[in-house]
Amino acid sequence: MNIKPTLVLTFVTTIIAALLIVAHNLTYVDTSGIITDKLRAKCEELMGSGEYSIITDWQTEGYLIDKPDGIQKLIRKDDGKLAFEIVANGYNKGGLDLLISMNGDGSVGGIAVVSITETPGLGTNVNDPGFLSLFGGLSTDAVIVKKTPSETNEVEAVTGATYSSKGVASAVNTAIRVYSEMGVSR
Repeated sequence: MNIKPTLVLTFVTTIIAALLIVAHNLTYVDTSGIITDKLRAKCEELMGSGEYSIITDWQTEGYLIDKPDGIQKLIRKDDGKLAFEIVANGYNKGGLDLLISMNGDGSVGGIAVVSITETPGLGTNVNDPGFLSLFGGLSTDAVIVKKTPSETNEVEAVTGATYSSKGVASAVNTAIRVYSEMGVSR
């Protein structure tokens, strides 16, 4: 039995793996604190033009909690307005990347879709401004219903996109809950 080819192959793959690790470490750029052009456009759509920054250390900024699970980014505008970037599950896991701005009173200011990977023609219909506007002003948990809403916190699901509609509501509910836990005073 000749073991030499096995040893040579192991040695070569180990060297290649080590070189890949070194190359990755030399070229890696942390983009978690960067606002992309697309995200900036969505911020301006919801909160107007201005300077935006990503808050990475919540407690240093005076908030009562650290960044909870479910929040991708906390974005603050130069005038103090806040928005959360939240990735939520719709029909697809992680299919909804939403930006949710908050009013000073803890209600939802607006919602913008950063990206969506839901089913085209069905789940993607939650990107309709008319549907998204139904969440504006809510300060209690949104509830998705399949009929005409009878309560102020109820929102009628987009036809054929119940899971996606519930994903948007879940993201909104997360934003409302986290905003209230942050201890924001304005």
